[in-house]
Amino acid sequence: MSNRMLAALAVGSLVLVAGCSGSGTDAKSEAPTTNAESSPSVSQPKYTKFADFPGKGLVTTEPGLKLGVQVKPVDTSWAPELIGKSADPGNHYFAVYVAVTGELPDRGVENVKLSYLRLKFKTTVQKCGPVQSDTCYMEAYPSSGLDEVADGAWRNSTWSETIMGTNIERGETKIGVVGFKMPDMENAKSFELCGPTKDAEVDPDRFSCVPVKAPFRKAS
Repeated sequence: MSNRMLAALAVGSLVLVAGCSGSGTDAKSEAPTTNAESSPSVSQPKYTKFADFPGKGLVTTEPGLKLGVQVKPVDTSWAPELIGKSADPGNHYFAVYVAVTGELPDRGVENVKLSYLRLKFKTTVQKCGPVQSDTCYMEAYPSSGLDEVADGAWRNSTWSETIMGTNIERGETKIGVVGFKMPDMENAKSFELCGPTKDAEVDPDRFSCVPVKAPFRKAS
């Protein structure tokens, strides 16, 4: 075979090899981009468990019931309307948002209500109660049912009252709100959220209490 023929065969082989290697595709580089890869991740709402909320909680038992609940204030606001109720002229609601869970970690609680809670403070406006004391225990009204609410979303939630109460399953954390009607002229600075216990169902001076922050009030 002549040298010219050998050279032609060698060139043809090189062209064939190059054509085969170039016809394949790189799966990694050519793979379509998914939405998950191209779109920024959307943060999911957070639902904090009772023990992870900062601050102190109180153990309180509604009069007549055997099992109690743990209640922890998580936020407050100064509102002209709450749970569909408008405050009287010259008053606002001191709204306290609370996290609630069962008293015992291994069982739930049925028909939980918030209406038995009280707000304790030293009044600067008028005396309270039949003995006209400086220390006031204001009754919760209105009070909501309980629901699972994402962190920080409780102020914008549509709250409703419940007559029968709300069941709390074992280990579950739910959020609710209670309102305390307060004169606009009240200048008390220190507040506590209180509730009855198994040993003190009636006397508010013996209720279990925890501090609660004063709500922000716009200057009039």
